[in-house]
Amino acid sequence: MKSLIVGSGPAGIFAAETIRKRDAVHSITLVSQDSALAHSPVMLTYWIAGGHPQDTLFFRDSSWAEKNRVDVRLGCQAVGLHIGSKKLILSDGEEISYDRILIATGSSPISLPIPGVEAKGVISLRNIDDAETILGGGPDLREAVIIGGGFIGLKLACHLRERGVGVTVLEKEPKLAPRMFDHTASLLIGNKLRKHGIRVETDVEVTEFLDENGWVTGVMMKDGGMYSCQRVIQAVGIRPSTQFLADSGIDLQGGVLVNERMETNVPGVYAAGDVTMTIDSITSERLNNATWPAATRQGTVAGWNMAVGNRTYTDNFPLNALNLFGLRVMAAGHPYYEKGSNVDVFMKEGGESYRKIVIRAGRVMGFIFVGDISGAGFLLSLMKRKAEVSHDPLDLLNSRVSLQDNVLPNLGYRHGELFTTQREKYR
Repeated sequence: MKSLIVGSGPAGIFAAETIRKRDAVHSITLVSQDSALAHSPVMLTYWIAGGHPQDTLFFRDSSWAEKNRVDVRLGCQAVGLHIGSKKLILSDGEEISYDRILIATGSSPISLPIPGVEAKGVISLRNIDDAETILGGGPDLREAVIIGGGFIGLKLACHLRERGVGVTVLEKEPKLAPRMFDHTASLLIGNKLRKHGIRVETDVEVTEFLDENGWVTGVMMKDGGMYSCQRVIQAVGIRPSTQFLADSGIDLQGGVLVNERMETNVPGVYAAGDVTMTIDSITSERLNNATWPAATRQGTVAGWNMAVGNRTYTDNFPLNALNLFGLRVMAAGHPYYEKGSNVDVFMKEGGESYRKIVIRAGRVMGFIFVGDISGAGFLLSLMKRKAEVSHDPLDLLNSRVSLQDNVLPNLGYRHGELFTTQREKYR
């Protein structure tokens, strides 16, 4: 059996390891356009902050390929896939045959289509070269502009500030991390960043990058304002890397569509990681769950099935956690919903703490915890098990239950029953 893995990130690495554990004689080839194996984008912002050696940017050491008997070929770009003849086409014209193949090509950062984007110092943070350019690739770094107030942008802002860099975060939407936060969480987090000297602006739009001698010197805003800087980091999102699959016959819809076994519409062709569109466990809608834990679990499931196993990918919903200057933040599921048909929202605020739980049809749909994240494990357990809420929702809100509270009397919670009468008491 010959398995071919395209991509050397967490999805590809975990898939290869799983195949090898299940089959000692399985032939495994891994190709990647990257120049380094097992590179961890998650660690880049920590390395930028200082105090972390460069080897922490890799989650497997140089002996990994030999130990797992994987034929690794770096610097190889895939340009086509022939599913009929089962061959991967590389940019140099070489064709690699396979019995089963895993598409784990990850994603590429979105670049804003505005004037000046080609200036040096306008970059995205995806690899070591990007990180080195931010810190020392040109004029001395005194001020940085980060376009995008999502989780990556916020983490990078904090770590650059820790180095003494002046930081401005510009978010086009009216709130930070709009796919995960509501306005209250956004305000709390924005205020925390401002207290540490970071300028945070929402509902603003960059229209042009300014440069001098080829290097960026600032950004021009739609309202006529301008921010000076020596670096601009675009953190406006990612796009699954599927270009080489355009004429392959594999179903694409934003990313590679896969089932719960991480298999595409073509038998023997699997996909895992940022390149995929999986099924959200809560909404049953398609989701690009581009996080490290999702990539490792998807790669493991794909590897198991490529080695003629039968595993399914479950518990698939957004989950992110941050520590912003000591302010702990966790958001999971779909917590941005407000009260509506069959939906109850419970909130508690105070100081730098904010807790919000969204319950739909008796089940936890999502939550946002800022400051106090106690009880998050119990809520995640309910979400993973799709369990009906048998506790008083206000006990969940106030973290009066834990993972040990497996059997509690059913309080007969019904939609809307407690929302209007008791929520304000606990704000």
